[in-house]
Amino acid sequence: MFIERADLFLKLMNQRWTLTDGLANGMSRLLGTFGIKSGTLLDLCCGNGRVSIFMVKKGFKAVGVDMSKTFIEDAKRKAEQHGVVKAVTFLEGDVRKLKNVINPALQPFDVVVSAWTSIGLYSKEDDLSMFKQARQLSREDAILFVAETTHTEYLSIKFAPTSYTQVDDMVMLENRKYDPIKAWANTSWTFYSKRGNDLEYVDRVDLEHHVYSLSELSALLRKAGWETIASYGNLSTLQPMTPLTSMNIVAKAA
Repeated sequence: MFIERADLFLKLMNQRWTLTDGLANGMSRLLGTFGIKSGTLLDLCCGNGRVSIFMVKKGFKAVGVDMSKTFIEDAKRKAEQHGVVKAVTFLEGDVRKLKNVINPALQPFDVVVSAWTSIGLYSKEDDLSMFKQARQLSREDAILFVAETTHTEYLSIKFAPTSYTQVDDMVMLENRKYDPIKAWANTSWTFYSKRGNDLEYVDRVDLEHHVYSLSELSALLRKAGWETIASYGNLSTLQPMTPLTSMNIVAKAA
């Protein structure tokens, strides 16, 4: 999905840019309450750089890490388009090996962000290691955001087995299965190219990932050195988290 067919997913990723201004505004307001108005931000699984670039515009420097060469190349192009090249660094690498990917000269970090359900794609041990390494690369008073993330409570109430998305001439059909006992979600993405009223098959990609609950993820973060201090349903409006919203966690370095 993110390497062999990154070109397809990139179109969906570009849709998220329209939502990022509100996310950046909300994170900036919250950071201000901790006295953090500038500094360096680490963007885990940064995709094509939307969080990094928007936060740079808020006065931060940023380092984005992603395993997809396609995403990183697009992120660099967008940094040029937005005129923020000097304030952001995008690195192609595995977030499970953060300490090997990030040059010591770019550390320490004041803020860490993991956005748009970028966790649960590997094992819990891998997620724990990633957040632990992020903590080790951060300052003592650093803040972590886990933003725009799906969770078990939501899927227990609002699970939808099918849906579709259209972006320009691309149509994506999603077929989902969810096991509430194991908290594993299986998603099949089928991509089509729209030709008038017809759909031409392009490719299909399957993905399996673990879905966290608020309490489970907070416990994992605590083991990694982060203490959850708040949860929200939306970081743009700072509305409370409910079973019908996404999960947004704010944690502080412990």
